Amino acid sequence: MRNFVTSKQMFVILFLAAYGLSFVPIVHVPFKWLEVYFHEISHGLVAILTGGRVVSIELHQNGSGLCYYQGGWRLLVSFAGYAGAVAWGLLIYLSAKSLGRRANIIAWGLTILIGISTILWARDLTTILILIIMGGLLFTLAKFSLGIWITTLTQFIGIYVMQSALRSPTYLLDGQASGDGAVLASITLIPEVVWVVVWIGIALLGFWYAWKHPGR
Repeated sequence: MRNFVTSKQMFVILFLAAYGLSFVPIVHVPFKWLEVYFHEISHGLVAILTGGRVVSIELHQNGSGLCYYQGGWRLLVSFAGYAGAVAWGLLIYLSAKSLGRRANIIAWGLTILIGISTILWARDLTTILILIIMGGLLFTLAKFSLGIWITTLTQFIGIYVMQSALRSPTYLLDGQASGDGAVLASITLIPEVVWVVVWIGIALLGFWYAWKHPGR
């Protein structure tokens, strides 16, 4: 298929496919798990980097999740979830265009990260099973990263994670004053809607960068 379309046309095709899949019941859930995992692990890693620790990570069947942590810089940890998911998605997408060693290293690195998360922070059976499924998917990408269809799937996953991270902040505007935006609003006195706009802006920048560097 790539012989008949340009790189940017393929980008549009993958984006539309990812956006459409997000509305398909059940089928979209494994891909949503990836976005939620990268959201929660971003909270956790920033907590660790700012002097805190991760207590546990929960991933739920419906595509939601939680990261329990202690210590760390709460403002930065709360901000990191949505922004981090965009960064992870962009990293995955860009790695797919380098059809060699770099893509393989990134895929193995993500597989190892999920393995470490499972061992250190998964406390319930549902989370463990979800992490095993995601780890298996990333292991496949790492093992067979030179295949053209694996490359396309890798780019699709990266785009799906980014488009999900683009849409997810809007769910905070539900009037319930809960979630990362509400936490940041309580810390900074900056309205939640401003943080939502910032996260959307970061996601759009991610897409712009991916569009400018569409790969092969």
